[in-house]
Amino acid sequence: MSLASRYRKISLLTKLLFAMILGVAAGAVFGPSITVLQPLGSIFLNLLRMAALPLIIVNLIAGIASLDDPRVLGRIGVRIIAYYALTTAVAIVLGLAAGYLFEPGVGFVLEGKYEGVIEKIPSLGETLLGLLPVNVFAALSSGRFDQIVVFSAFLGIAILFLDREDRVALNRGFNLLARLFNKLVGIIMGYAPIGVFALIAGVTGKYGSSLLGVVVKYLGATYAAIALQLVVYLVLLLIFARISPLQFLKKASPLIITTVSTCSSLASVPISLNCSDDLGVPHAVSSFTIPLGSQINKDGNGIMLALAFLFAAQAVNAPLSLGVLINMLFIALILTTGAGGVPGGGIVSIAIVLDAFGLPLEVIGLISGIFALMDMGLTTMNCLGDLAGTVIVARMEKLKASE
Repeated sequence: MSLASRYRKISLLTKLLFAMILGVAAGAVFGPSITVLQPLGSIFLNLLRMAALPLIIVNLIAGIASLDDPRVLGRIGVRIIAYYALTTAVAIVLGLAAGYLFEPGVGFVLEGKYEGVIEKIPSLGETLLGLLPVNVFAALSSGRFDQIVVFSAFLGIAILFLDREDRVALNRGFNLLARLFNKLVGIIMGYAPIGVFALIAGVTGKYGSSLLGVVVKYLGATYAAIALQLVVYLVLLLIFARISPLQFLKKASPLIITTVSTCSSLASVPISLNCSDDLGVPHAVSSFTIPLGSQINKDGNGIMLALAFLFAAQAVNAPLSLGVLINMLFIALILTTGAGGVPGGGIVSIAIVLDAFGLPLEVIGLISGIFALMDMGLTTMNCLGDLAGTVIVARMEKLKASE
């Protein structure tokens, strides 16, 4: 077997982890002179920005349009979507809370002129009004990601109300575009180890040993938020489904093993369906809620986006108001709906959130380097959230049928 073939068989997250280790070593050995490799990292950041906007637009529209018929948004649909939205919002809040508690970005000062990145702090009313694009083409040209994703969501909903023939044609077209841009991101992520190596080497060369404390605090904040989110699931299951935490975790153990090993929500869908069968969920419910959740329910991604946003804001000492945090929560909530469910795909969403608020994309190098250490827990939250919601909705349907 050739060296190239062996390299292709190594998982992306393993490559990113080794790229981080090599980058740290190179930065420590060569010091500030290693920044000569900075253009290689900038290429990676620019490629992410190039693919991010079309990727989110087509995935979000395709995800909503895949509901196929407005009548699908019936009792089960409304309940499961409300659950997904609620738990993802809770995950984002927990991510922000962990970020404020651990303060991973405090003391990590980026070189450059980043003061006052978020120049104007809008009120809540201005924030909500600002989410609606007056001119969608102007929003596209100016890179207003928040307005663009809101427009995409409305467009996906509008497709549901078209005649079946038109709806099927558009759905097929957007799904084809989604596959196209997912493939584009896959190509870009093939370059990711080189970009991450260059970015980490440059950051290490500039900032030295101070990075160790940053990484420890960032990972601590991530897994603290993950642990709290798991508690939320178990409490909801106990209250609404009358299932003990130990019983749920035992039945869900095959799913946990799968998510930890694959770091892919989509690859874990068959295992989630089997676990829901073991938990007594009717297949008519799980066959709808779990595939839908794999597309639109990304609680782990919500934690990730909240922490990345707060880390970057703390690193440049950007002013944060309640309006800014609510705006970030709303953007993250929509972006998690359009996430691709593939390993490493969340890095693109991080780039979108940071760019939307004018925060420095340079921190993506550090986050990408430790992404493999976080993604196991984040993906597990994505899939456990789907399974917990499925069990709760099935229990509520059973109680409704017995009335």
